Amino acid sequence: MSMPATGAIIQSISQTKGAIGYVGMAYINKDVTAVHVSYDKGKTYVEPTVANAKNESYPIVRALYYYYETKSAAKVKSFIDYILSAEGQKIVADIGFVTIK
Repeated sequence: MSMPATGAIIQSISQTKGAIGYVGMAYINKDVTAVHVSYDKGKTYVEPTVANAKNESYPIVRALYYYYETKSAAKVKSFIDYILSAEGQKIVADIGFVTIK
């Protein structure tokens, strides 16, 4: 089943015995349990952690891209620069997302 948003997935899974769903690592908390995943038919199971996402040993990772029109580059430059700054990357890490630096 496809759900429109993370909140809907979490709500549906919490109400359905035996159900599993896919949400971003930032949504893992005491009520949302992460599942270790095997990529080699059960020989090895990898925990979904930031470190494992960065070293690419966790097999279910997707990138987040920012797209903007070239003509708007000057308008978004300060935002992109902030996201890539040490302060911006700290916020990314603090809320549970994987940093790029």
